[in-house]
Amino acid sequence: MSLVCLRDVTRTVTLPDGEDLHILRGVNLDVAQGEHVSIVGRSGTGKSTMLNIIGLLDTPTSGTYELDGVDTTRLSEGRRARMRGEDFGFVFQQFNIFSARTAAENVEVPLLYAPGPQLLRRRSIAIDMLERVGLGERADSYPGEMSGGEQQRIAIARALVRRPRVILADEPTGALDPDTGRVVMALLEEVARESNAALIVITHDMAVAARAQRAYELYDGTLHEVEDPATLTHRAEAGHGSDEAGAEQVGSESAVAEPPRPPAEGDPEAEPASSPEMSQEGEQ
Repeated sequence: MSLVCLRDVTRTVTLPDGEDLHILRGVNLDVAQGEHVSIVGRSGTGKSTMLNIIGLLDTPTSGTYELDGVDTTRLSEGRRARMRGEDFGFVFQQFNIFSARTAAENVEVPLLYAPGPQLLRRRSIAIDMLERVGLGERADSYPGEMSGGEQQRIAIARALVRRPRVILADEPTGALDPDTGRVVMALLEEVARESNAALIVITHDMAVAARAQRAYELYDGTLHEVEDPATLTHRAEAGHGSDEAGAEQVGSESAVAEPPRPPAEGDPEAEPASSPEMSQEGEQ
């Protein structure tokens, strides 16, 4: 049985002029436990909208979405919030980490919502996870003192600290240089394998998408499976990004603000650290 199962999922929003914009027009997707799937598509085709639905940050207009056999569209918001915190880890392009907190304190944030033992041991658990991603010695450093690659490692550690069943990565290498991006993707894949978590990567980078076991292109509001993900590497080498891929995009999704993504399990009063001005020099 699939861990993630979407059937005929649609998402429609109403524009200020009263017209309906159909972002997703019938998405079908199955992802098994431990599987790595990538989704590519032009800007505005609905990739982030779909990720928000999978991560229980948004609800479909119609269709069904089951997580391990549970129909999430029928759950209360409280139950959805608990599942979001327990079953999902989020990694975003701009890291979404808190500049006023150390690396360890950032990783501890999801554990503030965990059951008693994890809450009480949150410092040691966070340190263990930072060591796993190669940042054990930077536990007490602040994001502004770290490179872009190191900040993304903090984000990965935070996403995985509660051992989620599904890891959702939205452009995880988008703010990194190519070499650092490859290192970060290798790390993300490795820790996902170790925890047997499903890894779903939303990306415009064909080389990143080609790393997956299965790849899809999103256009015309639906998913189209790529027969051989390795072919995406050739497209990347030829200089064709996903903005040239696929068919016409669905309207202009960019004209509509997508449902807001809250900071990952974070303190609503804290400000996430923005992507550093430094030139993403790679791992230190």
